[in-house]
Amino acid sequence: MSAVEDIINALSELENDIDNLNAKAEEMRRHLMTYSNEEIEKLKQQVINAANDEAKRIMEIAKSEAEQESSMTSKETDKTLSDIKKNIDSSFNKAVENIVKIILGEPVSSTSITNPNITNKQV
Repeated sequence: MSAVEDIINALSELENDIDNLNAKAEEMRRHLMTYSNEEIEKLKQQVINAANDEAKRIMEIAKSEAEQESSMTSKETDKTLSDIKKNIDSSFNKAVENIVKIILGEPVSSTSITNPNITNKQV
């Protein structure tokens, strides 16, 4: 073989090696892209899960606070209702007495009509 043929063969082998390297580089690029996409999906799922967990935690706190506030409001309402019932119960007999007096035409004093739980300063 001549030197020219040796050079041509060497260049041909070099070209084949370059083609093989290019093919391997392309395969590695595809593998890297696949791996990157898989990692992106994993991270996206982790972020979604973390956001969902945080949202659940916030909702549980809000629910607990709302239940506490509702309980306090219910207790206040029960107390107010109880106070109103006590006022009605304590005034009922006096109201009946005043109505009977009115029906019978007897004089009724204005102080006997007022709420016994209200002082003159409140009126």
